[in-house]
Amino acid sequence: MSAMTASEKSSHARSIFSKAQRLIKHALGKDNEEKWQTQYAQGQWAWLRNLDELAHHSILAGYFMRLKPHGSLLDMGCGEGILQESIPEVMYSKYVGVDFSEPIKLASHKCTERTHFVVGDMNTYVPTECFDAIVFNESIYYLENPLKGFQRYAQYLKPDGIFLVSIFVKDKHQAIWQQLESYFPVLDAVTVYNQKGTGWTCKVLTCPR
Repeated sequence: MSAMTASEKSSHARSIFSKAQRLIKHALGKDNEEKWQTQYAQGQWAWLRNLDELAHHSILAGYFMRLKPHGSLLDMGCGEGILQESIPEVMYSKYVGVDFSEPIKLASHKCTERTHFVVGDMNTYVPTECFDAIVFNESIYYLENPLKGFQRYAQYLKPDGIFLVSIFVKDKHQAIWQQLESYFPVLDAVTVYNQKGTGWTCKVLTCPR
């Protein structure tokens, strides 16, 4: 067998490095999943229902009811369905919330003919239908690659469908917005702060035509 050329060695090294990166990401993701599951089971995410968290939920709910009244909504990283509670059931034709098993357990009692909660990982979840709106409410941080993730989910938006996104105001999060807006046009945006000075930027993103 002939020895590998320098180019082949370089390519082989890159392949090994890439595989190692994927394994590390997978391991970290599993560790995080187990941590979040435990925290939800212990009630450590109950603060999401606090009054000072209401603003960004209300903005996203308002955008949906104004732009896609009686439409369908896919809520990625839905937790126990706090956003769903901000939208009267008569205002959507179908709601599907996706998250890990522990938060879904807390939401399952709200399931109806129109309201569904399913267990899934946003990095691998494959919707079974298209939606009028897909929301990432303080959950986009858990996408391994936000832009690629949105490009994949864009396949499951109906014509003229929209993304609804809320991101905590922090300097490092500007890179996420820049990444998304390099491909998805912004229809509208608002930043809101609570009494503590905590802020969220909420935006409506559309698909490029």
